[in-house]
Amino acid sequence: MLNILVFVLIAVTLVLLSIFVDVLIELNRQEQEDKKHFVRDGLVGYMDQTFGFGRFKIFKTLLDSDGNIRYLVYLPKYEWLKATKYQWYEVYATQNGYHHSEFVR
Repeated sequence: MLNILVFVLIAVTLVLLSIFVDVLIELNRQEQEDKKHFVRDGLVGYMDQTFGFGRFKIFKTLLDSDGNIRYLVYLPKYEWLKATKYQWYEVYATQNGYHHSEFVR
């Protein structure tokens, strides 16, 4: 009788564990989908539209003389078995909207 009870408890535990894992996998998949469709506003949203979501890295945040925020960003370009090359851009806000210019070192 005790063996049957232990067997049933193990079976129920495994079923509940599999349901829990399925729910976790579904939540992770839904979170990844939500990240793809996430829209940001302002200067960071402009960079998402221009360079692609998550492709750029913000290197430095600068303040100009008018108090506007400027970002120095880079885009890594990976080539197979070669050194990584970086493209640098300065992204800033003006009266007419947002602009970016390639930063030459």
